[in-house]
Amino acid sequence: MSVWRCKYSGLLFALCCSAPSLAASTLLADASELAQMSLDDLLRVEVLVASRYAQPLADSPASVTVIDRSELRQQSYRNLAEALASVPGVYLSNDRNYTYLGVRGFNRPGDYNSRILLLTDGARRNDPLYDQAQVGNEAPIELDWVKRLEFAAGPASAIYGANALFGIANAVMLDGGDINGMRLSVDSGSGHGKRLGLVAGQRIDSERDWFFGFAAYEARGKDLYFAEFDNGSTDGWARRSDGEKYHKAYGKLRLGNWRLTANFSARDKDIPNAAYQTAFGESGTRTLDQHGLIDLAYDGQLANGWQQQFRAFTGSYRYDGDYRYAGPVDNRDQGRANWVGGEYRLAVTTLPDHKLMFGAETQWNTRLEQRNFDVAPAASYLDVKHPSHVYGFFVQDEWRFHAQWLLNLGWRYDRRSDYSAMASPRAALIYQPSQAMTVKAMVGSAYRAPNAYERFYDDGALQKANPALLPERIRSAELAADFRLGQGGRFGVSVYRNEMRKMIDQVLDPADGLSVFTNQSRVLGRGVELHAEERWASGYRLRGSVSRQLSRLADGSELGNSPRLLGKLVFGAPLAAGWTAAGEWQGMSSRRSLSGHVSGFGVFNLVLTAAPLGKLGELALGVYNVGDRRYLDPASAAFTPDALAQDRRQFRLRWTLPF
Repeated sequence: MSVWRCKYSGLLFALCCSAPSLAASTLLADASELAQMSLDDLLRVEVLVASRYAQPLADSPASVTVIDRSELRQQSYRNLAEALASVPGVYLSNDRNYTYLGVRGFNRPGDYNSRILLLTDGARRNDPLYDQAQVGNEAPIELDWVKRLEFAAGPASAIYGANALFGIANAVMLDGGDINGMRLSVDSGSGHGKRLGLVAGQRIDSERDWFFGFAAYEARGKDLYFAEFDNGSTDGWARRSDGEKYHKAYGKLRLGNWRLTANFSARDKDIPNAAYQTAFGESGTRTLDQHGLIDLAYDGQLANGWQQQFRAFTGSYRYDGDYRYAGPVDNRDQGRANWVGGEYRLAVTTLPDHKLMFGAETQWNTRLEQRNFDVAPAASYLDVKHPSHVYGFFVQDEWRFHAQWLLNLGWRYDRRSDYSAMASPRAALIYQPSQAMTVKAMVGSAYRAPNAYERFYDDGALQKANPALLPERIRSAELAADFRLGQGGRFGVSVYRNEMRKMIDQVLDPADGLSVFTNQSRVLGRGVELHAEERWASGYRLRGSVSRQLSRLADGSELGNSPRLLGKLVFGAPLAAGWTAAGEWQGMSSRRSLSGHVSGFGVFNLVLTAAPLGKLGELALGVYNVGDRRYLDPASAAFTPDALAQDRRQFRLRWTLPF
């Protein structure tokens, strides 16, 4: 099933940032052109995430959702996670430190999104130490820098290797030509939050283009009440201990066929809920996440009609966790990762009815270090170093053997320094009897090797190591159909089955009371997703989805943090005097927690955007959880509460000024 979520920002929106005198007229023209776009135009869009090269959405061998710049702006999503939560079958949970992404009923509490692959312009962003795809405020990039967000559901190790089990999120980043000037944004919001953002860029000529983005954010956070700690020694209130701040920078330079990208981010978050048995109500428990990436890429044609692409990259990740215990004892948890690697691809489209791609990539994890020690009084509990490397080869053939039939076959071979070789196949048969109908039958297999944290972390007090962990694998089968209804409507349905073997899960060892990662026998997930969309020439739009899913362990018990029902409704509407309204409703059924269940809920968000005011820019007011609904997410074993309360009603006022 291909789900197209295009609101079409277009070149006119980018041009509004280059001159204040054009800002108002350009944004109004954008809305007008959006209303006039037909679904035929939208279906011609090309996506990158499913096959590592541009292809029409209907030809992609996966269920792909695309959210473009216009929707990201109009819905006023605050980070990648909020945008991805609008995708069918995707849901979020949060422990007031990190945001976790669930896909098709799978979101283990405490799992750091290691079964989701995060890309920016096709570059891998999962670090090799924890395998985490960070998508909340901790993400290495800002949505202000994203031109299009693509999400492909299902396994894709056949071309991407590890981590691509349940889905791939690819952020296609802005180019200088999308800006042609400079834009400043200032935010103020709930929790004493303040944010400053800057994007600038220029297309110099057809061969040269540059882009730069910067963002800084700080929030004191709200005072939070936890009934579990209202026990006489404390009153249950965590005051001034939910603060957060970050700064991020991103730059891209294009010279002909060459592209150089650099990115740095640092996020510091206070933890208010006494994670890992820390002292409740005392400041000083916090985490720091830093990401760095330098990526050099080339994309050009060879004389024989083949297209070659190669990349060289180096990355780094730093984690510091400061934990304040009673006594007082100050403990520090550290993680360090450095890596270098490269990738080479060849593609040919000159063969009759075939598009072939061959590729190879390698990565050396030159530094994978974990430490745990008490700062005062001094004591060391963990100091391990386990560098590693991996290389892989992959091939894909897109064969149009009939005008209405397309067969996509992919296969990859991966060899890791600490595990035997693994092969990952994928196949998709696509039938398109007309422009109004597409049917896809897809099967695939994917894997994830245990990361260094799961295998080697041992602090002697809460968690122990398990070097004997084995890779987990998933087999998936999916049947999807997409139908056009009239001139402005679409309807789609997808039925899938996922079987995971040797799932890596954290359990409590009754022999010593310590947490340890082990391989579980089997997890089976089944589900069906329905989606529909309608667009009107007057500018109104409405889109909704319903997902029914069931995930069970080998013993027949229901998987934790796995809602059976998800529902979503996203809309946009022009108002009087040039104002626009956009919003979404998201709901899910109850979920199993470690010792019980958390209730289902529904949350409504609303954004009002004023008409552009020329040199005075644009104002947008976002209200999140409009109904002030109280709802909870299941917690991992790291927390005393079985479930953690999420944010009630929040506000954000954004002023955007083009130069």
